[in-house]
Amino acid sequence: MIEDKENNQLITISLTLIAIISVAFALYFTRPIMIPFILALFVRILIDPIIDFQTKNLRVHRIVAIIVAIFIIIGLFVIIIPIIIDSLAIFLKSADDYNFKVLLLIETVINKLQYFDIEINNEIIRESFLSLPFLDWASSALSNGANFVAKFFLVVIMTLFLLVGSTGAKKSQTWENINNQVKKYIFVKFITSAFTGIIAGSIYWFLGLDLAMIFGTLTFLLNFIPTFGSIVAVLLPLPVAFLQFDDPAIIIMVIILPAIVHMIVGNIIEPKMFGQAFDLHPVTIIVALISWGMLWGITGMLLAAPLTAIMRISFNNFDTTRPFALLLSGKLHHKL
Repeated sequence: MIEDKENNQLITISLTLIAIISVAFALYFTRPIMIPFILALFVRILIDPIIDFQTKNLRVHRIVAIIVAIFIIIGLFVIIIPIIIDSLAIFLKSADDYNFKVLLLIETVINKLQYFDIEINNEIIRESFLSLPFLDWASSALSNGANFVAKFFLVVIMTLFLLVGSTGAKKSQTWENINNQVKKYIFVKFITSAFTGIIAGSIYWFLGLDLAMIFGTLTFLLNFIPTFGSIVAVLLPLPVAFLQFDDPAIIIMVIILPAIVHMIVGNIIEPKMFGQAFDLHPVTIIVALISWGMLWGITGMLLAAPLTAIMRISFNNFDTTRPFALLLSGKLHHKL
């Protein structure tokens, strides 16, 4: 009896692995459609509370509530995107100043190295730096704005269809549990990430850092990646701060103050709101970042942790796949 159970579990695990590999191939080749679709699913979950509030408390018809919610999302982007573009445009105007500061820094470093009898060809390093296409990268980011807007509206249209097409059909208790847990994870993670991004962006703006809004937005996005995202978000503004400010105290504050915000959110607020139900092992996060990055590029890396957490939630609700949930959280050894 025990052997049969072990054999069945082994067969289930093998079939699940085959299914995961097959799904990975499908996700890679269908990424132009799947990425907007997954983003639309996330947006749908996020605006569900807005729709429910209107239909239950304000007695608004569901279609009207959906339209209002969609316009709120569009309105937020209409406000935020121009601010980010203006911030990048201002940064481009200061590009020559940054080039001069970087070259001055290179000269200083070379002089220090030569003091220790380390011979370095000054001209080669200067020419190598000047040949780097910094302005081209920034200009490309601006020119890709139209492409981003097109994809954004594709996500909005898909979200609209998902909302209108949803039915009130009764679901099983298991799927209801999965649905509720996924909603909780995405909604809470969005709120904590938005809070972190707004506070960090405000700190950068208060300190007078260039690209404050862009760094705030990147903080919001990177907060979806547990542990590693926070580290990257804290370190990203360092080169700009180092070149922009002469006062070491301001440079230190650019790093320390957002780091404190990340520590409070990551170590106090999120654990209290999530509990241990959504834990992912650091190794799982690294593997997820690499895997989803290979499948969907940068977007896949940003979605890696949420998608893996959703997989863990789903696996944990079925006896046969629960070992996978334990594996993703690094707790499988407790059950062995």
